[in-house]
Amino acid sequence: MRTAVYFEGRRAGSLDWRQESGGVRAVLDCELCSACILRVYAETEGAAPLYVGLPEPQGGRLRLARRLSAETLRQAGWTGKEPLRVYLAERQEQTPRVEPEKSAPRTEPPCIEPPRTGDAVLDALIEAGAVSAVRTENGVCLSCPFSPHEPFALAPAFVLCRAEQGRAVLDWKTEGADAASAPSEME
Repeated sequence: MRTAVYFEGRRAGSLDWRQESGGVRAVLDCELCSACILRVYAETEGAAPLYVGLPEPQGGRLRLARRLSAETLRQAGWTGKEPLRVYLAERQEQTPRVEPEKSAPRTEPPCIEPPRTGDAVLDALIEAGAVSAVRTENGVCLSCPFSPHEPFALAPAFVLCRAEQGRAVLDWKTEGADAASAPSEME
């Protein structure tokens, strides 16, 4: 089955959703919509939105080819279902809340810039608030919530991460760690 993929209310491409033994094969082809890191989500009646994956820019387009196992689909309530709506977003769309949202007090003065790694993808995750970043003696320590059964924000650098107490942690080393915007290198 082929279905349209939307970004900010307009059609951006398509997703092929093919049932296979043991799961589903999802293949996405979309125009390059934004400089932000976008994820693919699918919705269907009677099930929670499903995180399909993180597409990559290839040849001026966003592309993703991923197999979703039958177990992953079962846990998400998607067994035997096909997507009715597919969209690209920085994070999963939420149903608007009826009560006003109370913002937590800021822990840092507004003039303090968050630490930077020098890596465009990691810095975009920091700016989006998807990962926490703390300046360390040797560079920057990035972390985000982690479960082996759920997508996590540091997935683009998963091979460099470790899991600690329910968090994915990445120690990013920088040359001249005292400089806030030093170019980064992994040792």
